Amino acid sequence: MNRIAHLNGIRAFEAAARHHSFAGAAQELNVTSAAVGQQVRQLEEWLNVRLFNRATSGSSRLTLTDEGERAFPDIHRGFELIGRGLNHLFDEPQEDVITVSASPSIVSKWLLTRVNQYQLQHDDIDVQVETNVSIVDYTEQGIDVGIRYGLGQWKDVCAQHLMFEDIFPVCSPAFAKQHGLSDTPPDMLRDIPLLHDLSVPSNSGYPSWQEWSDRAEVPVPNKLHGLKINDFASVIELARRGSGLALGRSRLIEDELKSGELVCPFDLSKYQFRSRFCYFLVWQQDEASRDMNDHVDRFRQWLISTT
Repeated sequence: MNRIAHLNGIRAFEAAARHHSFAGAAQELNVTSAAVGQQVRQLEEWLNVRLFNRATSGSSRLTLTDEGERAFPDIHRGFELIGRGLNHLFDEPQEDVITVSASPSIVSKWLLTRVNQYQLQHDDIDVQVETNVSIVDYTEQGIDVGIRYGLGQWKDVCAQHLMFEDIFPVCSPAFAKQHGLSDTPPDMLRDIPLLHDLSVPSNSGYPSWQEWSDRAEVPVPNKLHGLKINDFASVIELARRGSGLALGRSRLIEDELKSGELVCPFDLSKYQFRSRFCYFLVWQQDEASRDMNDHVDRFRQWLISTT
């Protein structure tokens, strides 16, 4: 227990490391910057370890030392678990709730239908869905399970493969007919309006027209002109309305393909590719979440069974 004798200093260190400044930590802890700095210095003296590099100028004046980097993740997680435990004491008892996090496009185009089916089958459990474009801290925000699109390599979370995805051009039947796409070799795409999804930067490896061009061996305009939108659902809606040719993501356009609102005007055996990115179920990787609640585990396995 002597190791947590300087609890205020440990708390000041954790907050300063998150904010990368004593001022940010001070605002959160409702004390002065000088008080935070003094508490951290006292902690460093007690440990006989320097936790921060302090610069007098530059954009990053406060950075963690190697020792501070090693200590921060466990200390940060410890405060999160303390907060979670206190919430159990203050909160009113609630019925079972599963909180799920995913991007808006995955939620609207794939997840909501399945959540509704699950809710009908399990009326004793509430499912709460939160949409997030950026990566969130699952412990801090009380997220039980998330769906992420990527390579399955994220820090501090467990990842279980959910499903693959194929990428291919799609448009409305009227657009295909108007531009003669069924009879046009794909190498004529330089004359076709293209729709671009910018919800994730292309330099991250996210599927793009340039990647489709390279993998399908189809030349496209050098500058890849066209309407650019940072929301996949909006891109698909414009394609459905006949505004252009979009790159379809097979898992997110299942309904439009079945209804015939969208079609691939080219031979799928030649002009589609399997994305390097996949969908993964993810959850917080810490001691407290290893023994996941039974209803959360059942929900995960149920989602996997629906793919």
